[in-house]
This record gives sequence, C-alpha cells and structure tokens, in this order.
Amino acid sequence: MSPCNVNPTGIPIAPPPSIAITLAINPPNFTLGSDVELSVTAVSKAPYPVTVDTWWTILNPKIQQGLGSLVGVDKDTHEELMLHSAHFHMAPAFLDDHTLGGSHDEYFVTLEPGQPRVFNTSFIAAYGSEDYPPDVMPSLRYLIDLRESEEINWWKKGRKEDVLDLPGQNREAGRADGKPIALKLDVPVEFAVLPPALE
Repeated sequence: MSPCNVNPTGIPIAPPPSIAITLAINPPNFTLGSDVELSVTAVSKAPYPVTVDTWWTILNPKIQQGLGSLVGVDKDTHEELMLHSAHFHMAPAFLDDHTLGGSHDEYFVTLEPGQPRVFNTSFIAAYGSEDYPPDVMPSLRYLIDLRESEEINWWKKGRKEDVLDLPGQNREAGRADGKPIALKLDVPVEFAVLPPALE
C-alpha cells in the first residue's frame, strides 16, 4: 500500500508526521499573582524538517492557552477549571498569508528532526486578566492537559524558506501537505497554588 493518499486533484497527500508535545509550569508551586512561566516543547519524530503553522495551536501559547487549547481540573474533585480568558478574531488576510516575510511569517516554525523547540509565555492561570480573575484557589492542586481536538492543521515537509511563497513566486504554500497532525500529552502536568504568605 502506498504511504500517501491522493486528493481529488490527483496530488499526493503525505501522512502527517508525529510531533511529541510536553508542557512545563515553572515554578510548579506558586502563589496567585506571581510570575509563572508556561513552556511548551515540540519534538518532531519525522526524519525530515517540518514547517508548521502554530497560530491556532498550543505552540502559540500566549494566545491559545486563553482560547481553549488547555483544559484543567482540580486534582481531587475533578471539577473543571475555566481557563478560557479571551475572545479573538483575526482578519482572514492575516491567516491566508503564506509568504516568507509576510504578515503571518513569525507563526510558521520549522521543526528539525528530533530537535526540541520550546515556546514560552506567562501562565495565565497564575494571574488571570483584567476581565477574568484566576479560577484556581490557594491550597489546591490542579492538572493541566491539552484538549482532545488539539491539532496542527497546516504543515509542509521542508524548511519555511523552502516551502513558503516568495514575493512574486507562488509555491502553493497555502495547501497543507497532509491531514492535520494530532497533538496530545502522555501525562497531564500538575501544579499547586500556595496560600498567600503571612505578613
């Protein structure tokens, strides 16, 4: 059996590569309002470079942790946390720009075979936002996982400079090379909220 399917236009569709995802919360025990870092690490298992569009994925953690890429529960009661904290709409032109150096360029990332790529940002559950206070409570432990439907919809085999369109040169970069890449964690990540320090 061929390793590729064929779409209705007759163009081969490659099977999606496997990408391992890990999360880390640093420090894993913190008081509300303190600086806490969320790190997302991606490692491609493909034997070739893979360029992915990170925008609608947890590989864009600054935005996506507040838009539903993460799910959380109280470790003891299994009560779900409200981690959604933003409503975001982007003009289609931004998302449709697959040009090297274009308006969407920074969200196209090349993953080299077996080399970890780390994406860091502030962990929103530690401080909330002006409109959404933290949903976590002191003296409790929580588990954070990826939502079941988390995936990378657009990817290309090759490095971004080789697969994205160039000004005046159409490489058909808007078409993904295959089906979406499903993302999941092996185990959820645990963190604890400490009681405030006594003055």
